[in-house]
Amino acid sequence: MQESIEAWKTANPDVSVGEVPIDLLTNSGSGLDPHISPKAAKAQVPRISKLTGIGEADLGQLVERHTEGRDLGLFGEPRVNVLKLNLALTEMMTKK
Repeated sequence: MQESIEAWKTANPDVSVGEVPIDLLTNSGSGLDPHISPKAAKAQVPRISKLTGIGEADLGQLVERHTEGRDLGLFGEPRVNVLKLNLALTEMMTKK
């Protein structure tokens, strides 16, 4: 876990470790979970903005558009489909 925290600090110097969602520091049982929490996606916005040149506000809107609600409105937690988000990000970058 400490290695994950150190890696996070190195890659995201603008975000304090206390603000790091746990799902960014741990893996799912299979290591292949296609979703992250909205908080985890938003925590990465400053870094992705610097890497891509896309404004933080635009990236925040992109995260919101790819946030899925609870199943049947009751079950599970809101989540962001990482594959769909990354595909939309790639599309934004090619239009830039």
